[in-house]
Parts: sequence; structure tokens; C-alpha cells
Amino acid sequence: MKSFHIITLGCPKNQVDSEILAGLCLGAGLRFRKDPEKADLLILNTCAFIEPAVEESLERLGELLDWKAAGERRHVILAGCLPGRYDDDGSGGLEEIDLVIGPGGHHRLARWLGVEGRLPRQSGSGVYRYVKIAEGCSNRCSYCTIPDIRGPFIPIEAASVVDSVNQVVGQGAREVGLVAQDSGAHPELTGILDSVTALHPSVWFRLYYVHPAHFPADLPGLFESRPNLAPYLDMPIQHASATTLERMGRGYGPDRLSRIMETIEGLSRPVAVRFTVITGYPGETDRDFHCLESFLGRWPSLRHIAAFPWWPEEGTTEYERAALQGDAVPGHEAGQRLSALSSLGESIYHSWTERLMGQRFPVMADTPLTGHSLYDAPEADLQATFTSPVVPGSVVMCTLVSGSGSEMVVDKAE
Repeated sequence: MKSFHIITLGCPKNQVDSEILAGLCLGAGLRFRKDPEKADLLILNTCAFIEPAVEESLERLGELLDWKAAGERRHVILAGCLPGRYDDDGSGGLEEIDLVIGPGGHHRLARWLGVEGRLPRQSGSGVYRYVKIAEGCSNRCSYCTIPDIRGPFIPIEAASVVDSVNQVVGQGAREVGLVAQDSGAHPELTGILDSVTALHPSVWFRLYYVHPAHFPADLPGLFESRPNLAPYLDMPIQHASATTLERMGRGYGPDRLSRIMETIEGLSRPVAVRFTVITGYPGETDRDFHCLESFLGRWPSLRHIAAFPWWPEEGTTEYERAALQGDAVPGHEAGQRLSALSSLGESIYHSWTERLMGQRFPVMADTPLTGHSLYDAPEADLQATFTSPVVPGSVVMCTLVSGSGSEMVVDKAE
């Protein structure tokens, strides 16, 4: 076995896990292959948060096992949330997989590769990279499988986070995303942000997944004092109806959301906010949904709405309760509400287009012709297209030429 390739499904947190697995493979003397067909070992790092993610993971696993069967001396490792969620019950089906490792199972891979005891370090490349600041989640929201898959919230020591940041910056990262299941719950979050932004003033830093119940009171001040901390708040509010939030087990109500947003709106530096919301939740009435719509329409800082339908996930509180109470929202109604939120999101993009028109703002080049602004997370939000090629990794002051939906065209400012 001489080479490997890793396929990563799901969120940036999984990407960090894959880079740690890659570091172990490289430490064992394996070469990374961009073309999976030319590798001896394929590692599938899976997502299993909701049913569609499980289905995608199983489909890709089937493809990898077909790949293994079609050649000699090929190996497949299954990693990540799929084995973390579904334990092997001995009923068969995993015989063709060489190794199965759940979240945090990199030590098992090290043992399998013969490099046990080696310190796991991220290995990767690219303009933007991600660094974990914590593992797991302790919130136990009624709809969520993450605590069962990933375990309870455990913060990573600040010194280790800073070391990881130094490492990915040394590997060429020009933007670093700090990620966790519940970033705001880290007791040293703002200290970490203060340290890394000071250590690397030319690198952009972006914070992801700030649970409203754990919103740090001193975070807004950092948006103003640290220009390389992206003015970007990624906050999974999930809803804005007091009744629905209580049923979700979120630990806050609409008043807290309003206070956070009022603080953001009052900053001297514009901040782009990204909300994640769930609609079609069991028991969600028309009044609850209109409450959500009204809340989303109140804030000029809101730039992105990531809306998802509720999925009945076996093992969660809501899975049992919705079945017992029989108050799941009919599929066509949930679809209509999702469509309404999509339309609202388009109008919000239009408002931001008008807001940015005529202004100069920085855009980081991901490729010679595309990039992302300070107000947009790479690969998740609006993509910027340059009117002429630029150097990847460079930050270019731009003006907006046009904007439509999730895309915008920018020109280098004179």
C-alpha cells in the first residue's frame, strides 16, 4: 500500500478530521493521490446528521466497495459520523471494509498504519482552511443527533488551537475558519480570537456556529477592534417563535435573539449575519411561521438565510413526540414555507446588493477568476466573480458590478 485519497462528506468540521487522517497517512509514508482511481487506499469520511446525509454516505460507501472489488490490493476505510451513529450490531455488511473508525478514531487509524503514538496534525492546502476549537455538543436539542454521534462538548485548549492555526497558516492558508458544534460555549473563545488575529494580521479569520444561548458578550467588540476578524456572524437560531424554540429545546427565546441582533446592528462596522433556520417543525402553526418570517425581515445586517425542513430522526426526542402527538406539519405546507423563506432570502440578497453598490470592499481570490468577500463564507455563501484574473490568495479591493441571487460580479477598484 503506497498511496491514499480521502473523500469528505458534510461540514467543515469533517474537513478538519480528514486533514488529521491525511496527516497520519503521510506520516506512514503514503502519498496523497488527487485521482482516487490511482490510490491504493480510499478513506470515506461520512456525515450522518440527517437522513439525506446518511443516504449519501451509504451510496458513496457502495461506490467505494465496488471500486475495491474491481482491483487487487485495494483498501477501504469507513470513518466519521456514519459509524458514530450506527454501531456494528454483528448482522454483517461490513466485511469488505478494512477499518471502521468513528469520530475521534484517528488513533485506530494510526495503529492500523503502524504509526501509533504519532501526534496527529492537520495536513492540507488551499487559500482557506478550518481549525476545530472544540469537539461534541451538550445542548441536546429535541431534533438533533449530534450529541449521540459526537459526544458531549469538550473544548480544545487555547494553546492547541493557536498551534493548529499557526500550522495551517504555515501551509499557506490566507483565511482560517474556527469551527465547533457550539463555538460560543468555548470558555476561551474571545481570547483565542484575540490571539490569532494579532499573531497573523494579514490572515482573515471567520467564526462559525455560534449558538445564541452561548453568544459571548465581548464578541461584538472584537468585530470592531480586529479588522482581520471577518465581520460575519454565523448563528443557528433555528426559529424565532417562543413556542417552537421551547419545543426544540434551544434554551433561549426571541427576546435574546433580538438583543443579540440589536447589539450587532449598533456596531460601527457592518457585520453580515448568517441564520440557520428549520421550518415545518412539528407543531409549527401559521402564526409560528409568520413570527419567524417577521423576525428575519427586521434586520438589515442579515445577509444569508440557510433554511432546512425538519427531518424525523430516529433516536431524538422529537421523533417520538411527533409520532405520539401526530402534529407533524404536512409535507406540502412545509415545502411552501421553505419556498417562502427562499424568496425572502433572495430579497435580502437584493437589499445587500443595493447596499454595496458604489462601495469599495475586500474580496479574497480563491481562484484566478472567483473569490469571496469578507461578508461571505467560502463555498457556503455568495461567490464573487472577477472581471479580470487575479492572484489566488490575494485580497483585492473591489467594487460591485452586478449581483443576482447567490452570485456577484466584482471589478478591481481604481
